Amino acid sequence: MMVQTGVPAMMARVLTCLFTSDTGSIGSAELVARLQVSPASVSKAIGWLDQRGPVRRERDGRRQRYLIDDSPGYQAWQASTRSMVRWAELTQRGAELFGNTTPVGARLHTTSQFFQHLTHDMTLAAEHWRQTLSARPSDPAPPTTDRQCHPRIHQQCS
Repeated sequence: MMVQTGVPAMMARVLTCLFTSDTGSIGSAELVARLQVSPASVSKAIGWLDQRGPVRRERDGRRQRYLIDDSPGYQAWQASTRSMVRWAELTQRGAELFGNTTPVGARLHTTSQFFQHLTHDMTLAAEHWRQTLSARPSDPAPPTTDRQCHPRIHQQCS
């Protein structure tokens, strides 16, 4: 499903392992072994995911651990919102460069307005979710096991 929505296959495999890990954390060497890929493949996937918000890196001595945020959807949404801001700014600069009265400038200006509107709506939606989430009672503590990938999903991680 992730691949069908535009997530590259390797990034989807890494994200699946993180989502289905009880701890939400997996070491670099563990991912390399589990996915049977090179360290460079894991590093590239983590870089791509880190840039988009749901995953972050953490040093554990000499080793890297990768963690999925408690609210990965929110983090990914925020990264998308920042991208929309950049698009709005870029297209507005283009509109100013070409002049709003030219066909190119008018098209860029309209595109900038679209991205500004989208940014506004996305920001409101994210804030609404943050408030909804903070109003919910705390979730029970997650189970503590040595399992790093849920058995039903394990084939996705390998």
